[in-house]
Amino acid sequence: MTNIKKISPSRIAYHILFWVLAFTFWLFTMFVASNFKNILRLEPVLMTFVFNLCFAAAVYFNLLILIPLLFKRQRFFLYVISLLGVISLAAFFIDFLLVYPLGRFVQGEQFFEELTFVVWFNFAFFTFIYVGVTSFLSLMREWFVLQKISFQLKDIEKEKLEAELKALKAQINPHFLFNTLNNIYSLTLDKSDKAPGLVLKLSDLMRYILYDCNDRYVLLEKELEFIKNYLDLQKIRLDDSIPVKMEVKGDAARSKIAPLLFEPLIENAFKHGSYGRNNGGFVNILFNFEDKNHIELSIENRSENGWNKENEKNGGIGIKNVIRRLELLYPEKHRLEIKDENDLFKISLQIDLS
Repeated sequence: MTNIKKISPSRIAYHILFWVLAFTFWLFTMFVASNFKNILRLEPVLMTFVFNLCFAAAVYFNLLILIPLLFKRQRFFLYVISLLGVISLAAFFIDFLLVYPLGRFVQGEQFFEELTFVVWFNFAFFTFIYVGVTSFLSLMREWFVLQKISFQLKDIEKEKLEAELKALKAQINPHFLFNTLNNIYSLTLDKSDKAPGLVLKLSDLMRYILYDCNDRYVLLEKELEFIKNYLDLQKIRLDDSIPVKMEVKGDAARSKIAPLLFEPLIENAFKHGSYGRNNGGFVNILFNFEDKNHIELSIENRSENGWNKENEKNGGIGIKNVIRRLELLYPEKHRLEIKDENDLFKISLQIDLS
């Protein structure tokens, strides 16, 4: 039921304006019907006030009681029956108990020879018009309020999603930088000549991360270029101690993807799968873009039993980050499978871009 305390002054003003206009309309109608003979008499004003008082009783009984208790609870049959009863009673009250006695009192015997069903039906019809119009306006107002609230909730949810995505993306940046700097540091301890080249590659990678990854989506071509640069960096570090193979099928032109989704998955292969050529170590990466609305990524690498499972228990930040971002950016449009069996670690990612 409507809480009176929550009704704003502007809403009260609208209601008052509505009834003032309704009163004016009916009063003018009565003057026209009498050829303005009763324009200086009080009786038409009194009768118009009575009409509108009965109409208002039916209207507010519907708005404050029937709609909240029946209509909004989807008790539509009971609502219709109750509404018809209220309209009938309002018309009866106007006709038999007010209009007829007042008319006889004001105009005498010539007011009505007898009351008929047609007269009652006219009052019922006008009551129905009042109730119907006010119900429509009330429900439309509530619909617009609900739509506004819905849009506000969507905006809040969108802002929350953007904030979480930015936090996840920000988490990837230091994670990637930390792992790469560790590799460079180990080379500097060995006074390796490869360290300067790694620093240059790292600067290119960081430029992409800092300047090109601010948007929610980036061109797939740029993301692939980033992956190739990352693989070049790993090859320099590993000095071809294990074979690294990357294959791209299809055309990545004009497609877009969320940035830095692939790198944590590929990094996992190097971090936990590089054990040297003599141990059968390898990293195979396959991108498939033959379907422009579908992306497939497959990664395979040599692993020791239990290594990746143990790492998963300790919390692989990169993969967990990717899983959460996929849930937010591609809900019900992605499939990620991770398998670690028979010394072979496999990652399969499929994303629907449609």
